[in-house]
Amino acid sequence: MAILWQQVIDDNHYEVRSAGASVRLYRNGVNHSQWNPKRPLAGSIWDLITLPTLYRTAGSLQDVLVLGFGAGAVGRQIRELVAPERIVGVELDPIHLSIADGFFDCTEGCELIAGDAVEWVHEAEGEACYDVIIDDLYAEQEGVPVRCVPMDVEWCEALAGLLRPGGMLIFNMIEPDKVRHLPIFKSPALRARFSETIQYRIDGYENRIVAFSEQAFDPACLDQQLERIYKQYPACRAGRSRYIAETL
Repeated sequence: MAILWQQVIDDNHYEVRSAGASVRLYRNGVNHSQWNPKRPLAGSIWDLITLPTLYRTAGSLQDVLVLGFGAGAVGRQIRELVAPERIVGVELDPIHLSIADGFFDCTEGCELIAGDAVEWVHEAEGEACYDVIIDDLYAEQEGVPVRCVPMDVEWCEALAGLLRPGGMLIFNMIEPDKVRHLPIFKSPALRARFSETIQYRIDGYENRIVAFSEQAFDPACLDQQLERIYKQYPACRAGRSRYIAETL
């Protein structure tokens, strides 16, 4: 693994590393983004965030919001594999966005915003203009990822307010035991709206990716989308065996 760039800025140690065709961003030892243009689905955690969007037919998702954009692993996957008209990425760390531009090639096709995602969401509240919202809001403490935003009813309602009818919410959860306590399961109004749920995981990782939708997740559509991707990127096929889907 080669170090392409590294620097300490405001007590944070940033490293951009390459491993073969893969580019990875580490901040304080935590891997925040990873992208391989030859293998956009590489059997990684970021794949699990993108997978729920593939249950929808091609062209049906036009506007995607990524909260906690990092250097753009998920943004690049969605741009390449889903091809929405617009991807908006909000990221607190402006250095991450500079790396997204310089090393992850995210400028074209992604509208990048440096700012606090919580403030941004509440300022935009009521503007229902997204088909998918991805919540991946984590920092790190002593080399361990920590969530930046309380996962409460107010936050989930604010996100829901930005979704178009039929939209989808996707959460990256690093504590599996908290999944069943997500506010969408507890709030009658949110549960009534988001009646469809799916969870993904990979063996060896604590992360659970949980997607809530107003529309059913169509396994046949997922199979069709993945076959399309595998024809274009044959190396991606090997990663599918790692994906574990669960209903909740």
